[in-house]
Amino acid sequence: MGTTSNVGFTGSSQFSQDFQSVITRAVQMASLPITQLNNDLTNLKSQSTALTGMGTQFAAIQSAVQGIQNAMGGAAYQATVSDPTKLSVSLGDGAMEGTYSVDVVSAGSYGASMTTNAWDGTGAHTYELTLDNGATKLAIAPADNTLSSVAAAINSRYSDQVRAIVVNVGPSAAPDYRISLQAVQLGTGKPDILDNAASLQTGTAGAQAEYVVNNSTVHVHSSSRSVSIAEGVTVTLLAADTAPVNLTVTRSTAALSSALSAFAAAYNAAVDEVDKQHGMSSGALAGETVVNALSQTLSGIATYSSLGSPIGGLAGLGLTLDQTGHMTFSPFTLIGADLSNSAGVASFLGSATGGGFLKTASDSLTALLDPVSGTLAAVESGVQNRITDTNTRISTKQDQVDQLQQRLLEQMSAADALIAAMEQQYSMISGMFQAMQVADQQYK
Repeated sequence: MGTTSNVGFTGSSQFSQDFQSVITRAVQMASLPITQLNNDLTNLKSQSTALTGMGTQFAAIQSAVQGIQNAMGGAAYQATVSDPTKLSVSLGDGAMEGTYSVDVVSAGSYGASMTTNAWDGTGAHTYELTLDNGATKLAIAPADNTLSSVAAAINSRYSDQVRAIVVNVGPSAAPDYRISLQAVQLGTGKPDILDNAASLQTGTAGAQAEYVVNNSTVHVHSSSRSVSIAEGVTVTLLAADTAPVNLTVTRSTAALSSALSAFAAAYNAAVDEVDKQHGMSSGALAGETVVNALSQTLSGIATYSSLGSPIGGLAGLGLTLDQTGHMTFSPFTLIGADLSNSAGVASFLGSATGGGFLKTASDSLTALLDPVSGTLAAVESGVQNRITDTNTRISTKQDQVDQLQQRLLEQMSAADALIAAMEQQYSMISGMFQAMQVADQQYK
C-alpha cells in the first residue's frame, strides 16, 4: 500500500488552503513509518530473489554432480565379446573395468509341447495343466472347450510359468489347429494339458543353462539364460561354446570428461552468484550468515581431497582453482589419470551413497537444498515470514493513516464551515455599516 498525499480537502473560507496544508502535513508525518516499511519490504523481496538465484545455481551444481555419478555408471561402460554368437552382455551400475571369461557349457532349453491330435471340444471335459511331468496338476477353467478358450485360460492364470498359443499345423484349405505350450523358465518338465487325467500333448522337457565363470571349475546352473557374472555385468547365454568366451569391460573417459567440464561451469556460475553479495557493491544478502554458509560449501567441494588416494584432490582429475576462485578443467590431465589408474579415479570419485568425492559433494549440497531441512529453505522461509509480517504492518498502519485523515477532514471541514459562516456574517454586517455611512453622508 502507498501513503495518501492528496487529502482531497475543499473549503470555502479564506483559510481553506491553510487547513489543507495542516491535513497534508499531518498525513505525511503519520505516513513516514509506512515509507520505511515499504523500503524494508523492497529489501526483503530482493533477498528472496537473491536466494532463489542462489538456489538455482547450487541446484545446477547438484545436477552436475549427478552427471558425474552417471558418467561412472553402467551407461559409461562398454564391453567387447570375443564370440558374440555364444553370448551377449549388458552393463549397469556397479560395473567395473576388467576382463571376464564365460564357458557356456549349455544355453539350456525350454520345455515345450504340441497337442498330439486334432482338438475335440465336444462332450464333457476337465482340463488341467502340468509342468513337472504330472507331479503337480493345475486347474484350468476355460469359458468353453474351444482351443482359444483353453489357451486364454492358461495364459490368464499361469502366464508366469508357461505361454500357450494356438497354431495351425494343417494347410489353409484344411486347417488343423493345436495348442503349443512353452515353459517360461529353462529346465522345467514337459508342459502338458490333461483332459480327464489323459495327456493331450507331445513334447520334451527343458534343461537348465550351464556355465563356468573365469575358469573357476564351478559349474553354475540357471533357469534363465540371462545371468549376472559380476555386479553390473549381465550376460545372455546364446549357445554352447567350444572354448571360453572372453569379454572386456572398459569405461569411456569422454563421458566423465564432459561431466567434469559441466561441473566446473556450474561451480563457476555459483561462485559468481555468491560474489554478488560481497564487496562494495554487495547485494541484498550482504552481511547475512547464509552467504558464508554458501561460500563454505563451495570451498569444501573445491578443496576435497582423499588421503592415500593416488589422485589426491580434484587437481588430479584436471580441476584446478585460479586466483579468482573459479575452476578450470583440463581434459588432458583426466585422460592421463584415467589411462594410468582408472580404478584410482573411480575410487576417488566414489558414489553419492558409497563415499568419495561424490558423497561429500552430494551431502553438502543436500544440506543446502533439501526443501524441508536445507539451509536455503530455512532462510527463504524466514524471509517469506518477514514479508508477510511487513505487509500486515503496512496494511495496519495505512488503516490508521486513513482514519487520521478522515478525522482531520471532518474536523477541518467543520472549522472551515464555521469560519465561512462568520466571514459571511462579517461581510453582511460590514455591508450594513457601509450603507449606513453612505446614507449618513447623503443627509449632511
